[in-house]
Amino acid sequence: MTFDHKEYKTGFSMISETYFYKTMLLYHLYVTLYRFLFPMVNKDDHYFGGDWKYLTHWNAMVQIFYYLFNGILAFDSKWKENFFKIKSYIFSCLVFPLAGFVTAMFWTLYSINPSLVIDPNSKYQETAWLNHMKHTFVIFWPVGELLIVNHIYPPSIIGSLSAFFVSALYMLWVHIIYFVDNFWVYPILENFGLFQRLMFCCAIIGFYQVLYLIGKVANSYIHGNKIRFKKLVLDSV
Repeated sequence: MTFDHKEYKTGFSMISETYFYKTMLLYHLYVTLYRFLFPMVNKDDHYFGGDWKYLTHWNAMVQIFYYLFNGILAFDSKWKENFFKIKSYIFSCLVFPLAGFVTAMFWTLYSINPSLVIDPNSKYQETAWLNHMKHTFVIFWPVGELLIVNHIYPPSIIGSLSAFFVSALYMLWVHIIYFVDNFWVYPILENFGLFQRLMFCCAIIGFYQVLYLIGKVANSYIHGNKIRFKKLVLDSV
């Protein structure tokens, strides 16, 4: 179910959205500066793909550019309205499910066995702050945006295909890295045979689809209720 974001906006919701994006602009400027001053690179890592081997890096770059872009648009209401559908599409198919996937995937594997996601023999060990910046905080911002902003989700077939494309592309990329450098991005794959890897890839793609649907349903439920409540109040006056 799709709702027009203009239909229910009150002064409070517009102020909340504007301040949210401006806050995100400041935070991601800080993140950008932090990454520049303290590169999140393992100097012992000489494998093909560099930082781009990891979905964590994909997510970090997506969030940095997305929230810097939105932070700039927050200063001009006309620009913000003109780009709203594009922003909504990027958020629904990329920003929200990608952040949820990175956080859920990392901490699930870490809770099972830290060595599944962090090489204990590597000289490069992240600080707790850096680890949380990359794997924990990243889900807070999309969830906050979901609560504040009523996004226009794309038609079901387009949204589902877009979510499939993103997740399938990354799994393909993981296998390309292995074929080029005989290196698995995630050590857990070393213990899998061909069939198990296929099931793993299907599970990853399926989970990404679930996260996309969670965002879509939550957006409809949260903001649909707001619209219905506003109409109820107006009708009763």
